[in-house]
Amino acid sequence: MIVQTRRTRGRMPNFLVIGAMKGGTTAMYRYLQAHPDVFMPPVKALEFFVAEANWRRGPQWYRRQFAGAGSNEVAVGEVSNAYTKYPRFMGVPERIAAQIPDVRMVYVVRDPIDRIRSHYQTRVWQGDERAPIERAVIDDRRYVDYSRYWFQLQRYLQWFSPEQFLVITTERLRNARIETLRLVYDFLDIDSTTIPDNVEREFYRSGDHPYRSLVPLTVRKALKRHVPAAKRAKEMENRIFEVLNTARGERSAPPRPPIAMPSAVRDRLASMLQEDVRGLRAFRDRRMGDRVTVVAGRAAVRDAGERTMNGRTRRRTLNGRQGGVRG
Repeated sequence: MIVQTRRTRGRMPNFLVIGAMKGGTTAMYRYLQAHPDVFMPPVKALEFFVAEANWRRGPQWYRRQFAGAGSNEVAVGEVSNAYTKYPRFMGVPERIAAQIPDVRMVYVVRDPIDRIRSHYQTRVWQGDERAPIERAVIDDRRYVDYSRYWFQLQRYLQWFSPEQFLVITTERLRNARIETLRLVYDFLDIDSTTIPDNVEREFYRSGDHPYRSLVPLTVRKALKRHVPAAKRAKEMENRIFEVLNTARGERSAPPRPPIAMPSAVRDRLASMLQEDVRGLRAFRDRRMGDRVTVVAGRAAVRDAGERTMNGRTRRRTLNGRQGGVRG
């Protein structure tokens, strides 16, 4: 009999949500966390497989983050959008493959240009970005790189089978939430007839926005490097402000008009992203027969149709499960 000590307590996850940033990963985290068959740690972004974050803490530290998983929680996972931030963070797929080679991965992608606009807007509202949008999103390669979903997936496909991935769109999660969550539940081999109570809740709606942090940017970055839980500190700040505003009878943050994306910038980004969108379309066509298109300067993901039976999409079960992109 193996006795678990503090050093060996816990288990490795069997699924990951790998991104994308500003793609709806917080909502996915909350929906999955609420399912009785799923265990997710209280800290959303563990970022264990990122060398600049928590890789140095070692596998036993990572296992301990899942020590609270019960025997009934068959799907054990975490959400870290830093796992699809190549080349800023290098070597992530290799580290995942070395530790959990059979892991299943969910990738939540959003209209890539809308993701860039939202990314820029958040950085401006948090006080992290001062350059105008037409310069920032071109000069800072992170904005485009994090929206190059095929570029990110290609790194993983050097180490994992396509069947280990389920790619869904933010738009589908928003507009057909229950159906989309059931696809995710099926992919994770958990009960897809159980729908969590929070399924009607919108997390980080477009009308909401984070407050500017009271903690200086340099201090926040240092805390994130050395204290894992600090990466949710900004979320805690926002929650404190929300509670205070609720007590005063106010809704969330004071409204701000969204930052617009000029059409010339949108068109330039669409041109920059076109080849990547084609790559994702080809992956999508091979897996599901769906399409990715660039229309009127906007990169968009849409369905080309699904075959369903009894209201549920016909899919193979794992081993031999069909992964792919679900619009």
